[in-house]
Amino acid sequence: MPGARAGARVPGIQAVVQLIHEHRGPIARTLRETYGIGLSDLGDGVTWGEAKTLLEEAAADGGTAFGAELAGWAYPASIPQLLSLIAQVGDWKAAKRVMPWAMDGIRKRAPQATAAEVAAADAELEAEIVFT
Repeated sequence: MPGARAGARVPGIQAVVQLIHEHRGPIARTLRETYGIGLSDLGDGVTWGEAKTLLEEAAADGGTAFGAELAGWAYPASIPQLLSLIAQVGDWKAAKRVMPWAMDGIRKRAPQATAAEVAAADAELEAEIVFT
């Protein structure tokens, strides 16, 4: 980056890297499905600041994989999709059982890493990431 000194922080990069570290799958899916870009485009075709803005918008949208994960939903669904689901089912009590917030997602049922495994993975990741 012209004019940037070695080791200088680039606005947005730290926040984006942290989010990707914590939610890689849903972020990759959201970037691809919603914005037509991949993780490999970040920092090159898409600036880190723009990536941060896109992820903030996606986080607030339950219709994206990232937004649904943050909300604890089993699947992504937009407001029009939810209204359509309610209309198709026709019975609110039945519809409530299939709402994304009422169902367990596959990630909720998946085995969870222990605190020691997470600490070891974090230490390994910290050792491998170098910003120049």
